[in-house]
Amino acid sequence: MSQAVSFEVDTYQNNRWVLECVLDDKDMALSTAKRLYDSKRFSAVRVVQETYDENSNSSRERVIYETTVADRDNRAAKARQPATKVNRSERQPLKKRPRQKTEPKNAKKSGPSLWVLLLLLTIILAGGAGLLVFIKSL
Repeated sequence: MSQAVSFEVDTYQNNRWVLECVLDDKDMALSTAKRLYDSKRFSAVRVVQETYDENSNSSRERVIYETTVADRDNRAAKARQPATKVNRSERQPLKKRPRQKTEPKNAKKSGPSLWVLLLLLTIILAGGAGLLVFIKSL
C-alpha cells in the first residue's frame, strides 16, 4: 500500500480559500502558515493534510491547523492582561438577590374591557353611516 502525504497552506482572501503552497514537510507547512498569518495580510490561514492512496486512487483531506483574526486578537488581549492571582481566603460570600414581586396570572388588568371597546366601535360606525346618509340626502 503506497501513500503520498502533502500539506497545503491556504489563506482566506476575498471570501474564499486560496492555495498558497504545497509542501511535503509538516513542520515547514505549519511554520509557513504561522509566518503568513503573523504578517497580518490574511484574515485566516489553514494547513490541510492530503493523503493520496495510489492503490485505491483516492485521497483524504483533513485540516490540521487553522486560525482566524479572532484567535490573533484573543492572544494579544491575553498578553496585555496582567496575571493576577486570586486570594480565595478574602472572598466574600455571594449575596442573594431579593425576589421581585410578580403578578398572579389571573390578576385583573385595568382599563376598558373588550366588550366596551366593541360597543364604542359600533357606535362610531353607526354614527358615521348616519352622517353619510344625512349628507347624501342634502
